[in-house]
Amino acid sequence: MWKQMTLLAVLAILFNATAATAQRDSLQPGKTIEDNFRKNLSETLNNWYLKKYAEYNDSTHTNIADTSMPEFSDSVYISRIKNIPTAIEINYNDIVKNFIELYTRERRERVEIMLGLSQYYFPIFERVFDNYGLPHELKYLAIIESALNPRAISRAGATGIWQFMHGTGKMYGLTINSFVDERRDPVKSTYAAAKYLRDLYEIFGSWDLAIAAYNCGPRNVSKAIYRAGGKRNYWDIYYFLPRETRGYFPAF
Repeated sequence: MWKQMTLLAVLAILFNATAATAQRDSLQPGKTIEDNFRKNLSETLNNWYLKKYAEYNDSTHTNIADTSMPEFSDSVYISRIKNIPTAIEINYNDIVKNFIELYTRERRERVEIMLGLSQYYFPIFERVFDNYGLPHELKYLAIIESALNPRAISRAGATGIWQFMHGTGKMYGLTINSFVDERRDPVKSTYAAAKYLRDLYEIFGSWDLAIAAYNCGPRNVSKAIYRAGGKRNYWDIYYFLPRETRGYFPAF
């Protein structure tokens, strides 16, 4: 018993010493406010998000009763979409309506969490997009990609808040090795995403196609344009895109 108590005491001393050292290191001179902010607040926020996200997985979350949510006609949705100040053309149809209902009903609890996270992440995205002359609305792609979770990893290996594959991340200057993966850095990955989106827009000349290409790659969008007889509108090439990409722009 005495040995166990002694061991626990030693472990407690070591733990406190390590915690004190980590705290001192995180506040040492020479580190920018952005470094400390990203290191401390972001990590805390992400851990909280992962915990909350697990509570609302598809197998356990329950829908709020329909009586608690108002019903809107198509004309209301059309009017509201038309009044959104955006540089990106947004259409309304049955596919878009399905995504509206998905986020406002089936994923209502998740949207509540993402609205909170957006208060932290969106200002970062907007500052970066300003540097590249990109529309602020592109920040919503991060919701579709990762639900604003910088630690998200897809089945295909896409990682981070902007879901970069290994090759694309390296191409846009992100360090990815055994020790660090900057795809998980919300600031550096946003700079990479901004460069990638800018390049895609220069290739296709429209944001709907650039957004589709962000999901499936420029080669697949080019193939869809060719199969559609050269048409360059998203809805004209819709059925020639990969299946998962067909829902990507409507979700946006």
